[in-house]
Amino acid sequence: MTTLPQDIKERFYKTIKGEISLDDFEQWLYADKELEKYLNSNDYLDLISLSFKKSSAKYDLWNLLKKHIDHGEFETYKMLELLNEAKQKTDRLPYILMEFYDLYCKGYNFFQDLGIGIGLAVEVPRVNNTTADTYDELTSEQQKELLDSFSPELEECIKQVIYWLETKKIILTGEQDEIGHYEYEDLRTEEEKKSKLWVTVSEDKGTGFSASKNTLWDKQTEKKWWEFCK
Repeated sequence: MTTLPQDIKERFYKTIKGEISLDDFEQWLYADKELEKYLNSNDYLDLISLSFKKSSAKYDLWNLLKKHIDHGEFETYKMLELLNEAKQKTDRLPYILMEFYDLYCKGYNFFQDLGIGIGLAVEVPRVNNTTADTYDELTSEQQKELLDSFSPELEECIKQVIYWLETKKIILTGEQDEIGHYEYEDLRTEEEKKSKLWVTVSEDKGTGFSASKNTLWDKQTEKKWWEFCK
């Protein structure tokens, strides 16, 4: 696979994600000849010969760019962007937390705390004096109360996952198995794999089943509303 400098990799990533428009990429491609130094002549010709005006241009460009990026590196780039945005607590925070829950359900088990510990509590909120079924149905005050209740554990969990990715304790592959679950290499110690939020409340040694509760939810004024069996 082509070895590209980081600035070109990031330009490719942002173009595939739609953060750089086709027009902007086209202008850069023709104005900056640096890329020509890193691609073989056929691959470079494929890019500069691409018709950026045709309807399939975006799809065609993505296919050309994906030939020159490592899927695992791209997946890690996207994940760190998501985690850092959550760390900054932008307006998208609740939806990012719900995305963490979705990622957990799709195979990224290292999102246990951020996903099922916090994201699920946003996906299915339980707040006093409301019958709301979704986060968007809560009042602004209730939304703030819910998000505030996650601190400081939220910040600690975000920092932890960023650390795992940056130190390659978790190595993403960008691949999915036959049922669509994301695959990754887990090099964490058993101690690092332990949840910061879930504690075992009962265990059946005969069957191996255990019931756990989320200590973070105990901080909320609502009744203890959920137990997760695993």
